[in-house]
Amino acid sequence: MGDPEQRPREDEAAEQALDDALADEAMKKSGLIWVEPAADLPAQAVWHVWVEGRAYVLTGPGEQPDPGLVPGQPARVIVRSKDNAHRLVSFAAEVATVSETEDDWGPATAALAAGRLNLRDAEGAPARWSADAATMIYRLTPDRQLQEGPGRYDDASGREAPVATSATTTRRRPWVLHRRGGSGRALS
Repeated sequence: MGDPEQRPREDEAAEQALDDALADEAMKKSGLIWVEPAADLPAQAVWHVWVEGRAYVLTGPGEQPDPGLVPGQPARVIVRSKDNAHRLVSFAAEVATVSETEDDWGPATAALAAGRLNLRDAEGAPARWSADAATMIYRLTPDRQLQEGPGRYDDASGREAPVATSATTTRRRPWVLHRRGGSGRALS
């Protein structure tokens, strides 16, 4: 039948392959992930592209705000399900910045330019991103071990208070022409 010592290693390898496939599929289908850069900072939603098993996040002026990622420091990535928007998987990821001298600069910037909504000059965007020192492209390389996934979720809800903001709502509703209310005749 085989060595009894070999069977647990085979089971672990099969489980690891399933974890890798689940994380890969979840990241491919989700355009939005939550990144928790450190234990004392809250998670922030960011859009990303998934290229060859790594997530790339573009931040800077005119782009999304930097969630506080620090190269060389691990970050926690939380991925939601496309079906019900609930937490699907979470894993630790190694954070690094991508410069134009690295091998993955071309594929990463091409995918970011293609995935970026309302980008005016997609062909010139990589050059613009490399010229601007405030613009950062982060590479998030997942750890091979899922922290959470189907069958092994944390019991805590994960809810947090909203971030304080100066945004407010209006005190009264705006006036609308031809409001469909319960009074008056129906509009044809």
